[in-house]
Amino acid sequence: MSADDTRQNRARQGRLAAVVIAVSGLGFIGLTWLGEQLGWPTRTLGLIGLVAMAGFAFGLIVAIRLLLDGRKNEG
Repeated sequence: MSADDTRQNRARQGRLAAVVIAVSGLGFIGLTWLGEQLGWPTRTLGLIGLVAMAGFAFGLIVAIRLLLDGRKNEG
């Protein structure tokens, strides 16, 4: 794989991490508000929180892997 392909792959993974974190945050805020307005049970709101935390964790893990891979490839 050439350096340009590697750079494009890292950029794609970085965008993926950013999108997942942003969607998790906005989805959590929106669905929590909607659930409170519609009177959803606390159990459902807790599940929404857990799904949002999983999204944040996924994005953080991808970002950390990118950071460590970049440090390894620098020399």
